Amino acid sequence: MEVIYYNEKVKGFIRSLDAISASRTRKTIGLLEEYGNLIGMPDSKSLGGGLFELRTLGKKKVRILYIFHNGKVCIIHGFIKKAWKIDVKDIKYARRVQKEINKLA
Repeated sequence: MEVIYYNEKVKGFIRSLDAISASRTRKTIGLLEEYGNLIGMPDSKSLGGGLFELRTLGKKKVRILYIFHNGKVCIIHGFIKKAWKIDVKDIKYARRVQKEINKLA
């Protein structure tokens, strides 16, 4: 399944990671590209409403939020998870972007 990035900010986030975290993140994105909506735990988790979390494990817990849109995976946000729960501001941002993308269709 084709993976697209919502904007340069998301690509920049991945490029800004240390070598090990970036490598693990690219590997997990590769799994998403290969398996699409069949990918599941521990690599991916549904956050409800069509929003998903790609989970990269390691010293840094990298999270990539994505949606499925027009037969493609659209990566919309990335961050380092520092607490047990995902920060509300990250979810709100992703939901806002998700609405913008869905309006375009």
